[in-house]
Amino acid sequence: MSYELFIEYYQQLQEILANNTFQEYGVIGLFVNSLLSATALPIPTEILTSALLMGGENIFLVATALMVGSTIGGVFNYAIGFGGNRIFNKFKKNKHKDYGHKKSHKILDKFGWSAIFFASWIPVIGDIVLISAGAKKMKFSKFTIFMISGKALKTIVVVVGLGSIF
Repeated sequence: MSYELFIEYYQQLQEILANNTFQEYGVIGLFVNSLLSATALPIPTEILTSALLMGGENIFLVATALMVGSTIGGVFNYAIGFGGNRIFNKFKKNKHKDYGHKKSHKILDKFGWSAIFFASWIPVIGDIVLISAGAKKMKFSKFTIFMISGKALKTIVVVVGLGSIF
């Protein structure tokens, strides 16, 4: 598959998911949108959030859907890293060499728990940080506190910010 074809499919998928598909289902669609965008799919939630707020949807329902969806997505990323590390090591051809293991955790090593807190603000890279936290087997309870705190702050800023505009 060529790079151009991949980019074309990716743009079509992003156009479909970001616009009409989730909007038809209201708050449930926003929940699914935020769940998918909290994984490695860079689907913007702000478009649907603003559309729902402009349509008169309850601000607390919108905030709850965003928060719950993105939190479940973050936990899913942690689980991918936690279990994926084991699978990766099982199928690795040369177990004696550790290609780039330290490089993949560079952000976590440099910023520690604050990287987990700010991961929700950084598209795609933030998701990789959460996956790396699972791969490093960081303490899940502390991970959850930092992740939920960061996602809650982002949700408040986005919903209140967009709510005051619309």
